[in-house]
Amino acid sequence: MKKLALLIAVAVAFAGAAERYKDRMFDVSVERDVTYASNVKHLKTLNSISTALVLSSMTGNGMAVYLYENETDLTEVTLKMDIYQPKKDTEKKRPVVLVMHGGAFAAGSKNDYDQHTVTYCDSLAARGFVTAAVQYRLGITAVIKDKALTVDSLDFSRTVYRGIQDVRAAVRYIRANADKLGIDPDRVYLIGNSAGAILSLENIYMDKESEIPPAAKTKPNLGALDAYGEQGYGSQANAVAALWGAVHDPKIIEDVKKPVLLVHGKADSTVVWKTGRPLGNIAAVLENLMPSAAATVSALAFHVNTPTLYGSYVIDSVLTANNVEHDTYFVEGQPHEFYDYEDYDVKVQKKVFDFLYGLTQKPAVADRIVVALAKPSALRMGENNLSFTVAKGSNLAYAVTDLRGRIVKNGAVSAGETVELSDLDRGVYVLRVKGERPIRFGLSR
Repeated sequence: MKKLALLIAVAVAFAGAAERYKDRMFDVSVERDVTYASNVKHLKTLNSISTALVLSSMTGNGMAVYLYENETDLTEVTLKMDIYQPKKDTEKKRPVVLVMHGGAFAAGSKNDYDQHTVTYCDSLAARGFVTAAVQYRLGITAVIKDKALTVDSLDFSRTVYRGIQDVRAAVRYIRANADKLGIDPDRVYLIGNSAGAILSLENIYMDKESEIPPAAKTKPNLGALDAYGEQGYGSQANAVAALWGAVHDPKIIEDVKKPVLLVHGKADSTVVWKTGRPLGNIAAVLENLMPSAAATVSALAFHVNTPTLYGSYVIDSVLTANNVEHDTYFVEGQPHEFYDYEDYDVKVQKKVFDFLYGLTQKPAVADRIVVALAKPSALRMGENNLSFTVAKGSNLAYAVTDLRGRIVKNGAVSAGETVELSDLDRGVYVLRVKGERPIRFGLSR
Protein backbone atom coordinates (compact mmCIF):
# COMPACT_ATOMS: atom_id res chain seq x y z
CA MET A 1 0.00 0.00 0.00
CA LYS A 2 2.84 2.37 0.91
CA LYS A 3 4.62 1.49 -2.33
CA LEU A 4 1.46 2.26 -4.35
CA ALA A 5 1.06 5.62 -2.60
CA LEU A 6 4.70 6.46 -3.36
CA LEU A 7 4.28 5.58 -7.05
CA ILE A 8 1.17 7.74 -7.27
CA ALA A 9 3.00 10.66 -5.63
CA VAL A 10 5.93 10.31 -8.01
CA ALA A 11 3.58 10.14 -11.02
CA VAL A 12 1.71 13.25 -9.89
CA ALA A 13 4.96 15.13 -9.30
CA PHE A 14 6.29 14.11 -12.72
CA ALA A 15 3.06 15.09 -14.46
CA GLY A 16 3.21 18.53 -12.88
CA ALA A 17 6.89 19.18 -13.69
CA ALA A 18 7.63 22.11 -15.97
CA GLU A 19 9.15 21.29 -19.36
CA ARG A 20 11.85 23.47 -20.92
CA TYR A 21 10.73 25.48 -23.96
CA LYS A 22 7.10 24.55 -23.25
CA ASP A 23 6.32 25.96 -19.80
CA ARG A 24 7.36 29.04 -17.85
CA MET A 25 10.11 27.97 -15.47
CA PHE A 26 12.60 30.89 -15.19
CA ASP A 27 12.69 34.46 -14.03
CA VAL A 28 13.88 36.76 -16.82
CA SER A 29 16.69 39.32 -17.09
CA VAL A 30 16.87 42.02 -19.77
CA GLU A 31 19.93 43.73 -21.24
CA ARG A 32 18.65 46.81 -23.03
CA ASP A 33 20.00 48.76 -25.99
CA VAL A 34 22.66 46.30 -27.11
CA THR A 35 24.28 47.67 -30.27
CA TYR A 36 24.26 45.24 -33.17
CA ALA A 37 25.30 47.63 -35.97
CA SER A 38 26.92 51.08 -36.00
CA ASN A 39 27.41 53.89 -38.54
CA VAL A 40 24.39 52.83 -40.57
CA LYS A 41 23.16 55.43 -43.05
CA HIS A 42 19.55 56.52 -42.69
CA LEU A 43 17.11 59.23 -43.70
CA LYS A 44 17.38 62.51 -41.82
CA THR A 45 14.80 65.21 -42.66
CA LEU A 46 11.26 64.55 -41.37
CA ASN A 47 8.27 66.09 -43.12
CA SER A 48 6.08 68.59 -41.25
CA ILE A 49 3.47 66.13 -39.94
CA SER A 50 6.07 63.65 -38.74
CA THR A 51 8.20 66.33 -37.02
CA ALA A 52 5.27 67.43 -34.88
CA LEU A 53 4.32 63.86 -34.01
CA VAL A 54 7.84 62.78 -33.06
CA LEU A 55 8.13 65.77 -30.74
CA SER A 56 4.69 65.02 -29.31
CA SER A 57 5.61 61.39 -28.65
CA MET A 58 8.57 62.49 -26.53
CA THR A 59 6.13 63.94 -24.01
CA GLY A 60 4.01 60.80 -24.00
CA ASN A 61 1.32 62.11 -26.35
CA GLY A 62 0.87 59.51 -29.06
CA MET A 63 3.23 57.43 -31.20
CA ALA A 64 6.18 58.67 -33.22
CA VAL A 65 5.63 58.18 -36.94
CA TYR A 66 8.62 58.65 -39.24
CA LEU A 67 7.80 60.16 -42.62
CA TYR A 68 10.72 61.80 -44.44
CA GLU A 69 10.97 64.52 -47.06
CA ASN A 70 13.71 63.03 -49.22
CA GLU A 71 16.49 60.46 -49.52
CA THR A 72 19.31 62.89 -50.15
CA ASP A 73 19.70 64.15 -46.58
CA LEU A 74 21.35 61.28 -44.69
CA THR A 75 22.72 60.68 -41.23
CA GLU A 76 24.36 57.73 -39.44
CA VAL A 77 22.48 55.76 -36.80
CA THR A 78 23.18 52.96 -34.33
CA LEU A 79 20.88 49.94 -34.35
CA LYS A 80 20.06 48.23 -31.07
CA MET A 81 18.24 45.27 -29.56
CA ASP A 82 17.01 44.29 -26.10
CA ILE A 83 18.19 40.80 -25.10
CA TYR A 84 16.09 38.70 -22.70
CA GLN A 85 17.60 35.69 -20.93
CA PRO A 86 16.33 33.08 -18.47
CA LYS A 87 17.96 33.74 -15.08
CA LYS A 88 20.19 31.08 -13.51
CA ASP A 89 19.97 28.91 -16.60
CA THR A 90 22.92 26.55 -17.02
CA GLU A 91 22.23 25.49 -20.62
CA LYS A 92 24.83 26.65 -23.17
CA LYS A 93 23.26 25.80 -26.55
CA ARG A 94 19.83 27.38 -26.35
CA PRO A 95 17.56 28.39 -29.25
CA VAL A 96 17.30 32.16 -29.80
CA VAL A 97 14.22 34.03 -31.02
CA LEU A 98 14.41 37.52 -32.56
CA VAL A 99 11.16 39.50 -32.51
CA MET A 100 10.41 42.20 -35.11
CA HIS A 101 7.56 44.65 -34.38
CA GLY A 102 5.14 46.09 -36.93
CA GLY A 103 4.07 49.66 -37.67
CA ALA A 104 3.82 50.03 -41.47
CA PHE A 105 7.62 50.57 -41.64
CA ALA A 106 7.06 54.07 -40.21
CA ALA A 107 6.26 53.44 -36.54
CA GLY A 108 6.58 50.96 -33.67
CA SER A 109 9.46 50.05 -31.40
CA LYS A 110 11.27 47.17 -29.73
CA ASN A 111 9.46 48.15 -26.50
CA ASP A 112 6.05 47.45 -28.06
CA TYR A 113 3.21 45.98 -26.00
CA ASP A 114 0.25 46.41 -28.39
CA GLN A 115 1.77 43.94 -30.84
CA HIS A 116 3.03 41.72 -28.02
CA THR A 117 6.74 42.18 -28.77
CA VAL A 118 7.67 42.41 -25.09
CA THR A 119 5.19 39.65 -24.23
CA TYR A 120 6.79 37.25 -26.71
CA CYS A 121 10.31 38.07 -25.52
CA ASP A 122 9.49 37.72 -21.83
CA SER A 123 7.29 34.63 -22.18
CA LEU A 124 9.78 32.74 -24.36
CA ALA A 125 12.77 33.66 -22.18
CA ALA A 126 10.82 32.35 -19.17
CA ARG A 127 10.52 29.05 -21.06
CA GLY A 128 14.29 28.80 -21.62
CA PHE A 129 14.81 30.53 -24.98
CA VAL A 130 17.15 33.49 -25.39
CA THR A 131 15.14 36.26 -27.06
CA ALA A 132 15.78 39.69 -28.55
CA ALA A 133 13.48 42.57 -29.47
CA VAL A 134 15.07 44.11 -32.56
CA GLN A 135 15.09 47.77 -33.59
CA TYR A 136 15.28 48.38 -37.34
CA ARG A 137 15.31 51.55 -39.42
CA LEU A 138 11.89 53.16 -39.72
CA GLY A 139 10.71 55.75 -42.17
CA ILE A 140 9.10 56.21 -45.57
CA THR A 141 9.73 59.11 -47.90
CA ALA A 142 6.29 60.79 -47.94
CA VAL A 143 6.09 64.18 -49.62
CA ILE A 144 3.36 66.62 -48.54
CA LYS A 145 2.35 69.11 -51.21
CA ASP A 146 -0.92 70.91 -52.04
CA LYS A 147 -2.78 69.13 -49.22
CA ALA A 148 -1.75 65.71 -50.50
CA LEU A 149 0.59 63.09 -49.08
CA THR A 150 2.44 61.11 -51.75
CA VAL A 151 4.37 57.86 -51.32
CA ASP A 152 6.12 56.40 -54.35
CA SER A 153 6.32 52.61 -54.74
CA LEU A 154 10.09 52.80 -55.32
CA ASP A 155 10.58 54.69 -52.06
CA PHE A 156 8.44 52.14 -50.21
CA SER A 157 10.52 49.29 -51.68
CA ARG A 158 13.68 51.01 -50.47
CA THR A 159 12.23 51.30 -46.97
CA VAL A 160 11.54 47.56 -46.89
CA TYR A 161 15.03 46.78 -48.18
CA ARG A 162 16.65 48.81 -45.39
CA GLY A 163 14.73 46.69 -42.89
CA ILE A 164 15.86 43.50 -44.64
CA GLN A 165 19.47 44.60 -44.27
CA ASP A 166 18.90 45.35 -40.58
CA VAL A 167 17.37 41.97 -39.75
CA ARG A 168 20.23 40.20 -41.52
CA ALA A 169 22.72 42.24 -39.46
CA ALA A 170 20.85 41.33 -36.26
CA VAL A 171 21.02 37.61 -37.13
CA ARG A 172 24.76 37.84 -37.82
CA TYR A 173 25.33 39.67 -34.53
CA ILE A 174 23.55 36.91 -32.64
CA ARG A 175 25.62 34.21 -34.33
CA ALA A 176 28.87 36.15 -33.79
CA ASN A 177 28.09 36.24 -30.06
CA ALA A 178 26.73 32.71 -29.76
CA ASP A 179 29.21 31.59 -27.10
CA LYS A 180 28.72 34.73 -25.02
CA LEU A 181 24.93 34.41 -25.16
CA GLY A 182 24.87 30.66 -24.70
CA ILE A 183 22.91 29.99 -27.87
CA ASP A 184 22.99 27.48 -30.70
CA PRO A 185 23.82 29.37 -33.94
CA ASP A 186 21.89 26.72 -35.88
CA ARG A 187 18.68 27.50 -33.96
CA VAL A 188 18.02 31.15 -34.77
CA TYR A 189 14.29 31.80 -35.15
CA LEU A 190 12.27 34.92 -36.02
CA ILE A 191 8.84 36.18 -35.00
CA GLY A 192 7.55 39.02 -37.15
CA ASN A 193 4.42 41.13 -36.80
CA SER A 194 3.06 42.85 -39.95
CA ALA A 195 6.02 44.86 -41.31
CA GLY A 196 8.21 42.68 -39.09
CA ALA A 197 6.66 39.57 -40.64
CA ILE A 198 7.50 40.84 -44.14
CA LEU A 199 11.11 41.38 -43.06
CA SER A 200 11.24 37.93 -41.43
CA LEU A 201 9.96 36.12 -44.51
CA GLU A 202 12.27 38.08 -46.79
CA ASN A 203 15.12 37.06 -44.47
CA ILE A 204 14.74 33.33 -45.03
CA TYR A 205 13.82 33.54 -48.72
CA MET A 206 15.98 36.31 -50.20
CA ASP A 207 19.43 34.74 -50.42
CA LYS A 208 20.90 36.14 -53.63
CA GLU A 209 22.06 39.58 -54.65
CA SER A 210 20.11 39.05 -57.89
CA GLU A 211 16.88 38.95 -55.86
CA ILE A 212 17.34 42.46 -54.46
CA PRO A 213 14.52 44.72 -55.69
CA PRO A 214 15.81 47.06 -58.43
CA ALA A 215 14.61 50.08 -56.44
CA ALA A 216 17.31 49.43 -53.83
CA LYS A 217 20.00 49.91 -56.48
CA THR A 218 18.90 53.35 -57.67
CA LYS A 219 20.69 56.43 -56.37
CA PRO A 220 21.60 56.62 -53.60
CA ASN A 221 22.44 52.91 -53.79
CA LEU A 222 21.51 51.16 -50.55
CA GLY A 223 24.33 48.65 -50.86
CA ALA A 224 24.61 44.88 -50.57
CA LEU A 225 22.42 42.69 -48.39
CA ASP A 226 25.19 42.50 -45.79
CA ALA A 227 26.61 45.99 -46.25
CA TYR A 228 27.32 46.62 -42.55
CA GLY A 229 27.45 44.95 -39.14
CA GLU A 230 29.20 41.69 -38.27
CA GLN A 231 30.65 39.80 -41.25
CA GLY A 232 31.51 36.17 -41.88
CA TYR A 233 28.37 34.66 -40.33
CA GLY A 234 25.14 33.37 -41.81
CA SER A 235 22.56 36.12 -42.19
CA GLN A 236 19.44 33.99 -42.52
CA ALA A 237 17.39 32.54 -39.69
CA ASN A 238 16.49 28.86 -39.43
CA ALA A 239 12.71 29.31 -39.07
CA VAL A 240 10.03 32.02 -39.00
CA ALA A 241 6.67 32.65 -37.34
CA ALA A 242 5.08 35.27 -39.62
CA LEU A 243 2.03 37.08 -38.31
CA TRP A 244 0.15 38.71 -41.22
CA GLY A 245 3.18 38.91 -43.52
CA ALA A 246 4.08 38.73 -47.22
CA VAL A 247 6.97 38.63 -49.72
CA HIS A 248 7.77 40.90 -52.64
CA ASP A 249 8.10 38.01 -55.13
CA PRO A 250 7.02 34.37 -54.62
CA LYS A 251 9.85 33.22 -56.90
CA ILE A 252 12.37 33.90 -54.12
CA ILE A 253 10.84 31.05 -52.07
CA GLU A 254 12.30 28.52 -54.53
CA ASP A 255 13.03 25.21 -52.75
CA VAL A 256 13.79 26.66 -49.30
CA LYS A 257 12.60 24.14 -46.72
CA LYS A 258 12.94 26.13 -43.52
CA PRO A 259 10.01 25.73 -41.10
CA VAL A 260 7.40 28.49 -41.30
CA LEU A 261 4.24 29.35 -39.37
CA LEU A 262 1.87 31.61 -41.32
CA VAL A 263 -0.85 33.46 -39.37
CA HIS A 264 -3.25 35.72 -41.27
CA GLY A 265 -6.78 37.12 -41.25
CA LYS A 266 -8.48 36.45 -44.57
CA ALA A 267 -10.10 39.93 -44.53
CA ASP A 268 -6.79 41.75 -44.03
CA SER A 269 -6.72 45.00 -46.05
CA THR A 270 -3.37 46.27 -44.71
CA VAL A 271 -1.16 43.32 -45.72
CA VAL A 272 -3.49 41.34 -47.94
CA TRP A 273 -3.90 37.61 -47.40
CA LYS A 274 -3.64 36.83 -51.12
CA THR A 275 -2.07 39.34 -53.53
CA GLY A 276 -2.27 43.12 -53.59
CA ARG A 277 -0.74 46.41 -52.66
CA PRO A 278 -0.28 46.93 -48.90
CA LEU A 279 -1.64 49.94 -47.02
CA GLY A 280 -4.59 50.43 -49.35
CA ASN A 281 -6.26 51.73 -46.18
CA ILE A 282 -3.40 54.18 -45.52
CA ALA A 283 -5.61 56.96 -44.16
CA ALA A 284 -7.10 54.67 -41.51
CA VAL A 285 -3.66 53.25 -40.66
CA LEU A 286 -2.16 56.72 -40.18
CA GLU A 287 -5.08 57.90 -38.11
CA ASN A 288 -4.67 54.82 -35.92
CA LEU A 289 -0.94 55.42 -35.55
CA MET A 290 -1.34 59.19 -35.07
CA PRO A 291 -4.63 59.84 -33.22
CA SER A 292 -3.39 63.26 -32.10
CA ALA A 293 -3.19 64.31 -35.77
CA ALA A 294 -6.39 62.66 -36.97
CA ALA A 295 -7.91 65.96 -38.14
CA THR A 296 -4.80 66.84 -40.14
CA VAL A 297 -4.60 63.35 -41.64
CA SER A 298 -8.29 63.42 -42.61
CA ALA A 299 -7.76 66.71 -44.43
CA LEU A 300 -5.09 65.23 -46.70
CA ALA A 301 -5.51 63.45 -50.00
CA PHE A 302 -3.42 60.32 -50.36
CA HIS A 303 -1.43 59.16 -53.37
CA VAL A 304 0.16 55.98 -52.06
CA ASN A 305 1.71 53.66 -54.63
CA THR A 306 3.06 50.67 -52.74
CA PRO A 307 4.52 47.69 -54.61
CA THR A 308 2.52 44.48 -54.95
CA LEU A 309 3.09 41.98 -52.16
CA TYR A 310 2.21 38.29 -52.02
CA GLY A 311 0.56 37.29 -48.77
CA SER A 312 0.34 34.15 -46.67
CA TYR A 313 -2.14 32.44 -49.05
CA VAL A 314 0.40 32.61 -51.91
CA ILE A 315 3.32 31.57 -49.69
CA ASP A 316 1.28 28.62 -48.40
CA SER A 317 0.45 27.62 -51.99
CA VAL A 318 4.10 27.65 -53.07
CA LEU A 319 5.26 25.71 -50.00
CA THR A 320 2.49 23.16 -50.50
CA ALA A 321 3.41 22.73 -54.17
CA ASN A 322 7.05 22.23 -53.15
CA ASN A 323 6.10 19.69 -50.45
CA VAL A 324 7.62 21.86 -47.75
CA GLU A 325 6.23 21.12 -44.31
CA HIS A 326 4.79 24.25 -42.68
CA ASP A 327 1.98 25.41 -40.40
CA THR A 328 -0.86 27.83 -41.11
CA TYR A 329 -3.55 29.58 -39.08
CA PHE A 330 -5.86 31.47 -41.44
CA VAL A 331 -8.98 32.98 -39.88
CA GLU A 332 -12.10 33.73 -41.89
CA GLY A 333 -13.40 37.32 -41.71
CA GLN A 334 -10.60 38.66 -39.51
CA PRO A 335 -8.70 41.89 -40.36
CA HIS A 336 -5.08 42.88 -39.89
CA GLU A 337 -3.56 42.23 -36.45
CA PHE A 338 -6.70 40.61 -35.07
CA TYR A 339 -5.25 40.23 -31.54
CA ASP A 340 -8.01 42.39 -30.04
CA TYR A 341 -10.93 40.35 -31.37
CA GLU A 342 -12.47 37.74 -29.07
CA ASP A 343 -9.59 35.81 -27.49
CA TYR A 344 -7.37 35.65 -30.57
CA ASP A 345 -4.41 37.10 -28.66
CA VAL A 346 -4.29 33.88 -26.63
CA LYS A 347 -4.93 31.68 -29.68
CA VAL A 348 -2.22 33.32 -31.79
CA GLN A 349 0.33 33.23 -28.98
CA LYS A 350 -0.37 29.54 -28.41
CA LYS A 351 0.17 28.83 -32.11
CA VAL A 352 3.51 30.64 -31.95
CA PHE A 353 4.61 28.97 -28.71
CA ASP A 354 3.66 25.51 -29.96
CA PHE A 355 5.45 26.11 -33.27
CA LEU A 356 8.68 27.16 -31.54
CA TYR A 357 8.47 24.34 -29.01
CA GLY A 358 8.10 21.89 -31.89
CA LEU A 359 11.31 23.23 -33.44
CA THR A 360 13.22 22.41 -30.25
CA GLN A 361 12.18 18.78 -30.60
CA LYS A 362 13.73 18.45 -34.06
CA PRO A 363 17.40 18.38 -35.14
CA ALA A 364 18.93 21.79 -35.76
CA VAL A 365 19.34 22.88 -39.38
CA ALA A 366 22.48 24.85 -40.24
CA ASP A 367 22.19 28.08 -42.18
CA ARG A 368 24.16 28.41 -45.39
CA ILE A 369 26.32 31.35 -46.35
CA VAL A 370 25.67 32.88 -49.78
CA VAL A 371 28.04 35.44 -51.30
CA ALA A 372 28.13 37.26 -54.60
CA LEU A 373 30.06 35.19 -57.12
CA ALA A 374 32.81 36.44 -59.40
CA LYS A 375 35.43 34.87 -61.64
CA PRO A 376 37.78 32.84 -59.41
CA SER A 377 40.87 34.81 -60.39
CA ALA A 378 41.95 36.34 -57.08
CA LEU A 379 41.65 33.36 -54.70
CA ARG A 380 44.39 30.73 -54.43
CA MET A 381 44.71 27.74 -52.12
CA GLY A 382 48.14 27.10 -50.61
CA GLU A 383 50.16 23.92 -50.54
CA ASN A 384 48.18 20.91 -49.24
CA ASN A 385 45.20 23.24 -48.79
CA LEU A 386 46.62 24.49 -45.49
CA SER A 387 46.14 28.17 -46.35
CA PHE A 388 44.60 30.54 -48.87
CA THR A 389 45.52 33.93 -50.29
CA VAL A 390 43.61 36.64 -52.15
CA ALA A 391 45.31 38.70 -54.83
CA LYS A 392 42.99 41.71 -54.73
CA GLY A 393 40.38 43.37 -52.60
CA SER A 394 40.28 44.82 -49.09
CA ASN A 395 38.66 43.56 -45.91
CA LEU A 396 36.81 40.73 -47.68
CA ALA A 397 34.63 38.58 -45.41
CA TYR A 398 35.45 34.86 -45.51
CA ALA A 399 34.03 31.76 -43.86
CA VAL A 400 35.03 28.10 -43.79
CA THR A 401 32.16 25.66 -43.21
CA ASP A 402 32.05 21.91 -42.76
CA LEU A 403 29.77 19.78 -44.92
CA ARG A 404 26.90 20.30 -42.46
CA GLY A 405 27.11 24.05 -43.04
CA ARG A 406 28.59 24.86 -39.61
CA ILE A 407 31.10 27.71 -39.54
CA VAL A 408 34.49 26.50 -38.28
CA LYS A 409 36.57 29.56 -39.14
CA ASN A 410 35.77 33.09 -40.34
CA GLY A 411 37.11 36.60 -40.52
CA ALA A 412 38.25 39.17 -43.08
CA VAL A 413 41.20 39.16 -45.50
CA SER A 414 42.82 41.71 -47.83
CA ALA A 415 45.04 41.48 -50.91
CA GLY A 416 48.39 39.80 -50.23
CA GLU A 417 47.34 38.33 -46.90
CA THR A 418 47.48 34.58 -46.27
CA VAL A 419 45.04 32.86 -43.94
CA GLU A 420 46.27 29.64 -42.31
CA LEU A 421 43.93 26.65 -42.27
CA SER A 422 46.33 24.27 -40.59
CA ASP A 423 44.43 24.55 -37.30
CA LEU A 424 41.42 22.74 -38.78
CA ASP A 425 40.76 19.07 -38.11
CA ARG A 426 40.93 16.46 -40.84
CA GLY A 427 37.88 16.61 -43.09
CA VAL A 428 36.22 18.24 -46.09
CA TYR A 429 35.33 21.94 -46.00
CA VAL A 430 33.95 24.73 -48.16
CA LEU A 431 35.73 28.10 -48.30
CA ARG A 432 33.72 31.19 -49.24
CA VAL A 433 35.29 34.58 -49.76
CA LYS A 434 33.16 37.55 -50.72
CA GLY A 435 33.31 38.07 -54.48
CA GLU A 436 34.72 34.60 -55.20
CA ARG A 437 33.31 31.24 -56.11
CA PRO A 438 33.14 28.77 -53.20
CA ILE A 439 36.05 26.31 -53.09
CA ARG A 440 35.69 22.80 -51.68
CA PHE A 441 38.87 21.41 -50.16
CA GLY A 442 40.03 18.65 -47.85
CA LEU A 443 42.63 18.12 -45.13
CA SER A 444 43.93 14.55 -44.86
CA ARG A 445 46.83 14.96 -42.40
